[in-house]
Amino acid sequence: MKHKINKIATIFVASLFALTTLGVAYAAWTDTIYINGTVTTGEVCWEFSTCSLLDEIPPVNPGGDYVGMGNPLADYTCRPGFASPPPFFWHGDKNVGWCTQLIEDKDADGCDETLTITFNNVYPCYFNSLSFYVRNCGTIPIKVDHVEINGQSYYANFYKALDLNGNGVNDFEIQYGDNFGTQIEPGEYSLNEFSLWFHVLQDESGFQGGHFTFTISLVCIQWNEYLGHAPSV
Repeated sequence: MKHKINKIATIFVASLFALTTLGVAYAAWTDTIYINGTVTTGEVCWEFSTCSLLDEIPPVNPGGDYVGMGNPLADYTCRPGFASPPPFFWHGDKNVGWCTQLIEDKDADGCDETLTITFNNVYPCYFNSLSFYVRNCGTIPIKVDHVEINGQSYYANFYKALDLNGNGVNDFEIQYGDNFGTQIEPGEYSLNEFSLWFHVLQDESGFQGGHFTFTISLVCIQWNEYLGHAPSV
């Protein structure tokens, strides 16, 4: 009889322990922490602003005018490779060529991200420069990562000679030297000016008396994704 009571007591204690363990496990499983919050996404958006060309006024006469050396109406010139000491470029003696600009919103997002430059009646040694600012029309800080010219990407400050008329000889050169990596806050304009220099080389076949165009666009990224780049070659 004593043995039977001990056996029953043992079963009771074991059952009680099992239920107690189950209760602890159940309590742990049903404890829940709720975190309430709102996640919003930012928008990377930018546009050209306040674009200007050094020479964008056409000559009075369609064929051009000889206005004399150093005349403020005369076209600008420079040495190949922009290899001159300051002031780097200067007035020539004739007023023949000029450039125009067109800023467009090609993807219909409300921001003007594409800039088309047209060269008119240019000739060997003709020089012009483009200056502009960038506006951050998005909601997060941005940095300028690289520039695209006629769809080709260029990183960091660069010099590039180009064959625009496709005859195998470089006829045009560009120098870009400003403000990659510049941070621009939402709704604000870049503090510093961006600029490109353009120079027509000796092989100007197809340009004399005519015109050519190319497009410029910048690629901007979220400020903390910018890693910097080596100069383009």
